[in-house]
Amino acid sequence: MKKNKQIAKNRKWDILGIGHPLFDIGISISEEVLRELNFKKGSMSLITNEESRNILKKLSEIDWELTPGGSACNTLSGAKLLGSRVVFLGVVGKDKYGNKYHQKIEEEGIVSHLSYHDEHSTGHSIILSTPDGERTMLTHLGASVKFAKEHIREDEIRNSKILHVEAYQLENPETRHVILHAIKIAKENSTLVSLDLSDSELIKRNKIFFQNIVKEHIDVVFANEEEAAEFSGQKSPIEALCDISENCHVAVVKMGAKGSLIKKEEKIFKIKAHPVEMINTNGAGDMYAAGILHGLVNDLDLQIAGETASHVSALVVSSVGARMDKKHHKLIVKYKKMENKQDYKIKDIALAEYGRKEIIIAEKEMPGLMALRKKFGKKKPLKGARILGSLHMTIQTAVLIETLVSLGAEVRWVSCNIFSTQDHAAAAIAQAGIPVFAWKGETLEEYWWCTEQAFKFKGGLGPNLIVDDGGDATLMLHLGAEAEKDPKILKKSYSGKGEDEKELMKIIARMHDENPNFWSKIIKGVKGVSEETTTGVHRLYQMFEQKRLLFPAINVNDSVTKSKFDNLYGCRESLADGIKRGTDVMVAGKVVVVCGYGDVGKGCAQSMKGLGSRVIVTEIDPICALQ
Repeated sequence: MKKNKQIAKNRKWDILGIGHPLFDIGISISEEVLRELNFKKGSMSLITNEESRNILKKLSEIDWELTPGGSACNTLSGAKLLGSRVVFLGVVGKDKYGNKYHQKIEEEGIVSHLSYHDEHSTGHSIILSTPDGERTMLTHLGASVKFAKEHIREDEIRNSKILHVEAYQLENPETRHVILHAIKIAKENSTLVSLDLSDSELIKRNKIFFQNIVKEHIDVVFANEEEAAEFSGQKSPIEALCDISENCHVAVVKMGAKGSLIKKEEKIFKIKAHPVEMINTNGAGDMYAAGILHGLVNDLDLQIAGETASHVSALVVSSVGARMDKKHHKLIVKYKKMENKQDYKIKDIALAEYGRKEIIIAEKEMPGLMALRKKFGKKKPLKGARILGSLHMTIQTAVLIETLVSLGAEVRWVSCNIFSTQDHAAAAIAQAGIPVFAWKGETLEEYWWCTEQAFKFKGGLGPNLIVDDGGDATLMLHLGAEAEKDPKILKKSYSGKGEDEKELMKIIARMHDENPNFWSKIIKGVKGVSEETTTGVHRLYQMFEQKRLLFPAINVNDSVTKSKFDNLYGCRESLADGIKRGTDVMVAGKVVVVCGYGDVGKGCAQSMKGLGSRVIVTEIDPICALQ
C-alpha cells in the first residue's frame, strides 16, 4: 500500500488517535514490595479484573492516584496542550468510570468519540513506580478490547492529517483486524499513520507481524531503545534507527537520559535529553510522541520538534502521573515560543551552507543590487515596508531578498512556480531568518498554502507591497476579498475548472471559515503591486478594465530594463542552458522553430543560431516579422 511522505493540508483534525482508554492507578512502591508481588520490574503484564482487585487489596495502605491514561490518549493530551486539534476513538464500560473518563479528556480539550460497552467495565492500568523511576504496568484492558469496526469514524479519519495507533491494540486478536481496517482507510485518504511500538516483550512475541506492518503501512514509528533493538535486531540505537527508517518516512528512537534520535529520509537529528529530577517515567514516551506529531502536522523542522518533545516529556518525568498537571501548562507557552522561531517551510535547512556559497558568487554578478546596499544600507529607506514576494526562489532572487532586508524591509517570500525553487537558495534564506515558504516539486495544494503563509506578517498584519510574478498573490488577495463580500462564490461548483483554481478556492473557503474578515483587513494596507510577467500584466489590465483592481499596479514587464535586457539577453542565456540540462542532446544541426520574434524570441533565436542549429521563426506581427 502507498506510503505517504507529505502531511495533508486543510484537514479538520491534526491527529486522530485510536487506543485503549484506561484509567491509570499510580502507586509508588519500594523494590521489596515489587518483589513480593512477583512481577518483573519495567514489564507490562495483562491481568484479570479479579487479579487487579487482589493486587489493590494488598496495596490498600499505600496512597494512589487515579488519572486518565492509555498510550494513544496520553499522546493526544500532550499534542492538544501544544496546540494541535485532536480526536480520540475507543471503548469504555457503561459505568461511572467510563463517564468520568469521557468527562476528564473532554476537559483537556480532546474531542471524544468514545463508545460504551454494556457487559465489560472500563479498563485500568496499575502503574507501580519504584524509587529509580522505573514503572511496572499491570493492565486490565476491560471494555477497551471490544473496539469494533462499527466504532470506527471513517469521516474523521478522512479529515485527519495523522492517524496514531498503539502496538498494544495490534497484538490483541479482537482488535487487530479493526485497527488494520482503520489504517487502510487512512492510507486510501492520504492520512499519515504513526505507530508507537509500546513494549519490547510485545514486539518480541509478534516481531514478524510488526516488521511487515511497518513495511507495508506505517509512515512514522516511535520506539524506545529496547523496542528498537527487538524490532531491528540491532543493539546500537543508531543502527536500529537506520534499520527502522528503511521502511518508514520518520523513525524515532527514545533513549531516556541519553536523549533521542530522529531519522527522516537521509537526515539524522540528535536530540539532547532535558535535565530534570526524575519522579516517574510513566507517560514520558507518549508525551515525546506528542511533541513530534505536533511538529509534523505543523511543518516544524524536526530538530525544533525534537527539542520541544524532549522538554515536554521531561515535565511528565518530573510529575507523578502520565500527563502534565495544571502547574505545567504555563511552561508549554515557553516551548511553543521555541516553535515560533521557525517561520519557514523548505526542503532541507541542511542545504543552507551550499546555498550561501552560491549567493556569494551571485552577488559578484549583480553589482546594481550590491551598490544599493552600499549606498542606502545605513539609511534604511524601506523601513516599515512589509513586502510579500511571489517570485522564483532562486539564488539570484535570494540576492534581491537580502537587498530588500538590508534596506530595512520586512519580507516574506514564496515561489511563483511549483518546480522553479532552488532548494539550497531557499535554505540559505531561511537560515538567515527570513520567512520563506518554497521547495521544488510542490503540489498545487501546497503551492497555495505557501502563498497563504506569505500574507501572514507578525502582529496579524499583511503586506503593504507585493512583488508578483504571474499575478498569483494578487489573484488570491482579490478572490479572497470578493469571497468575503459574497460568500456564495465559495459554494459554486468548480468541477469544470482547472486543478489550480480548484485548490485556490479550497484554501480561500477554509480561510473564510477560520477568519471571515482576513482578506478585507489585509487589503486595506496594500499600497501596490509590481508585476513582472506578460501573463500577470494582462490579468491586471483585465481587472483594471473590469474595475476590480483594488490598488495601484506597476507594469515591470514592459520596462526597458526588463524587455530590452532580461527578455533578450536573459532568455538567450537560459534557453541554451535549459535545453542542455533537460535533454543533454547536441543542438548543432537541429531545426529549431521559434514562435514569435519579440524581445524573448530574438534572444532565443540568437541562442539557437549560436549553437549551430537551423532556426525558423514564425511571427504574425508584420513589424516583428520584418525585423
